Amino acid sequence: MRLSEATEALRRIGLSEYEAVVFLNLARAGVATAGEIARASGVNRVQTYRALESLEGRGFVEVTLERPKRYAARAADEVFDMVAEEKRAELDALEAVRKGVRAAWPAAAGRSQDQPSVRLQVIKGSAQIYKTMRRFVGGAKKEVLAFTTTKGVQRAYRAGINEVVVEATSRGVEAKLIADINEANRALMTRVARHVALRHADKARGRLIIVDRESILAFLIQDEQTIRGDRETALWTNSPDFVQAHVELFDQTWKRAVPAAARLAGLKPN
Repeated sequence: MRLSEATEALRRIGLSEYEAVVFLNLARAGVATAGEIARASGVNRVQTYRALESLEGRGFVEVTLERPKRYAARAADEVFDMVAEEKRAELDALEAVRKGVRAAWPAAAGRSQDQPSVRLQVIKGSAQIYKTMRRFVGGAKKEVLAFTTTKGVQRAYRAGINEVVVEATSRGVEAKLIADINEANRALMTRVARHVALRHADKARGRLIIVDRESILAFLIQDEQTIRGDRETALWTNSPDFVQAHVELFDQTWKRAVPAAARLAGLKPN
């Protein structure tokens, strides 16, 4: 592993850049004074001393009693074990805080534990949207209805949404999908049609999912140009009026839409 890669690995477990550089140079030196480490690492003496004090405080380096002090790095496995223990302690503390907040929340909020019937959440970025989508679809009990696009299907496949849908249908959940099926996406839509009821609607551009006719995840901003879709923004809500309006739109479109088998049969293979 190159020095830059090792430095980045240490930064990922919580060391600062100076701490990572100083630790690695100390590990290479074996035993050294702060001045020697400063010269070897290219970090100024003040930052080197601060880094060594921090590393010593966390138990990552050992110090001799002689003057000047000499430092030695702990073995990498020992350091990672200590970091893991720190993280476990942090998680335990966080869990304790969560329990306390959960118990105090109704009183602190001045409300009963019955939550408002209408909720709304704006979700930004493809990663967060598809994380929410997996939970949303995975919790379906009866039905999943969706409008989508070619890019939407591709991203759903990459995010594992298809697997969640297949699992849901195996539990008896009915899944219906409307999309614009054309020559360019023929192969992709053929795959989709194997798992869900799929129909074609000309120039379908919207992307939304309705679960159990009770809640909806709708894309407010679609990013069809980039691969990752980082600019995308979606809205989740269980507003009865909003959901019902889109259920009616879906049902009307579904009645007019062409079944996938008929549409695909009429397309020329690429």
